[in-house]
Amino acid sequence: MNEERFYLYPMKRVAAVLDNEERYTAACHQLEQAGINLSHVNVLQGPEGQRLLDSKGTSHGLYGRFMRRLQHGGYEGETVAAHSAALSQGKWLIFVPVRGKNEARRTVDILRSHGGSEIFHFRRWAVQFFPPTYRLKP
Repeated sequence: MNEERFYLYPMKRVAAVLDNEERYTAACHQLEQAGINLSHVNVLQGPEGQRLLDSKGTSHGLYGRFMRRLQHGGYEGETVAAHSAALSQGKWLIFVPVRGKNEARRTVDILRSHGGSEIFHFRRWAVQFFPPTYRLKP
């Protein structure tokens, strides 16, 4: 949790906001049962998580500021803003690595079943948002 690094673009990951530690713990338990290796999952929480997400890139030098500026011009900027706002409210942000559409579908369903919101799948060259009622087709 709150691993010290710059959370730039979590390619091949599903990201979601969970309301509290109880929901986070339950989601992780179910993800592990589904075959997800939890040692590869990244989690941000609270003020420290918000600092690490660094929505403006200021804590990560010129490179960080440049990359966040590029992202703010695209859809990624919306995800960073939504996730930063959630962290400021004391919520948990989880990044789950996924391989392929089936694993992404299972992960989205698991996270949603535990109250996950602001769910995004970061793919190569694309970010997909999952509104509360959206389901991936088989």
